[in-house]
Amino acid sequence: MRSSLALSVAAAGLIFTGSVRAQDTPAPADSNPPADTAAPAEAAPAADTGATPPPVMPAQVDASAPPSPTVTGDPLAGIRDVDYFGIMGNGDRPDTRRYPGMHYGAGATGLFGRHFGNGWGWEANYTFSDLETGPSGGGDYYIHNLGGDLVYSFGDRQHLTPFLLVGGGGEFDDVHPRGNGGGTGYVDGGLGLVTGTFWHNRIRLRGEVRASHDFISDGGQHGYTDYRAGLGIEIPFYELKPVAALVIHDEQTKVVEVPWGLRDDDGDGVVNEKDKCPNTPPNTRVDGDGCPIPKVVRLEGVTFEFNKARLRPDAQTILTWVVGIMQKYPDMQVELAGYTDSIGGVAYNQKLSERRAVAVKEYLVEKGIDAGRIQAKGYGKENPVASNDTDEGRERNRRVELHILN
Repeated sequence: MRSSLALSVAAAGLIFTGSVRAQDTPAPADSNPPADTAAPAEAAPAADTGATPPPVMPAQVDASAPPSPTVTGDPLAGIRDVDYFGIMGNGDRPDTRRYPGMHYGAGATGLFGRHFGNGWGWEANYTFSDLETGPSGGGDYYIHNLGGDLVYSFGDRQHLTPFLLVGGGGEFDDVHPRGNGGGTGYVDGGLGLVTGTFWHNRIRLRGEVRASHDFISDGGQHGYTDYRAGLGIEIPFYELKPVAALVIHDEQTKVVEVPWGLRDDDGDGVVNEKDKCPNTPPNTRVDGDGCPIPKVVRLEGVTFEFNKARLRPDAQTILTWVVGIMQKYPDMQVELAGYTDSIGGVAYNQKLSERRAVAVKEYLVEKGIDAGRIQAKGYGKENPVASNDTDEGRERNRRVELHILN
């Protein structure tokens, strides 16, 4: 009776496996949109906080090109650490020294495991084996194994992957009619193969062979080695990521709806959620907040020591912002206008202001900006922005302004 039950379990597992395989359909592809990487610059003038690279926009396609009906990709990309449950039907080749006339057996295994991204994993398992002993095929030798294995997979276990395993646990032999054989320990090792997932990426096939050696002392015999082959299924546990839907609005335009909120309605290169100045006119140059860049930008923070043209260390933040803006708009032509405070003669201050403008130009060129796009001019002590009667005011007047020429 128990033998028939075990064989029925194994057969049912194989039939179920074939059934679900027939239902296998390709899963929609996963899509990971580019993340907005803009970061506001520190100490930027007014609302100027940094240059933001434009996000991916819906692409215009040639109307003569046939539209692609699907989005290709791997929906399991990025999934590495996976728990799984498995069930297998087994065929046994027992150690013939266990019992006279014993040649084969059958059984079933249930297991729970976890696969890690580095290839290693573990499994906890329970196996029941019904070994045939009598001349009529009636079983009266039953083995229960409860243990665990260390598993190494040669792949991600989401596609065709071979694996090795080694482990051990406890064994209980139930022998009839002689009584209970008692409990002992065992060790085992084996190899196997799992297929890629199918049926909506929820099931995969598993096959394995292993040898198991127990430590039963029976007369002059110390331990038996059995061999077992198993075939069944694994059910991994993970949550598939949402995918972008492909929508064809007309024959000329193909739009990918991106559900992550990276929309840019005014097309200025700044996504809506970070655009502080929405609905800017087309072709308007904007800063990292999506606000128009004024024609004259006072580079607050770019100041100089008294009677010197050397940049202070804290000027780097705002000049990094300037580099980003000029990289974003490669057609931009600018003038760097240098100024001084009121102390000193007119001619001396004129030359000093020129040296300060040149110092800023050299910094921008060092960061990769074409020198032909930059003019450096000095205006001496003209156009003060603060009172020259205080130290603070004079420091603010020792400055450089960015004038956009086109």
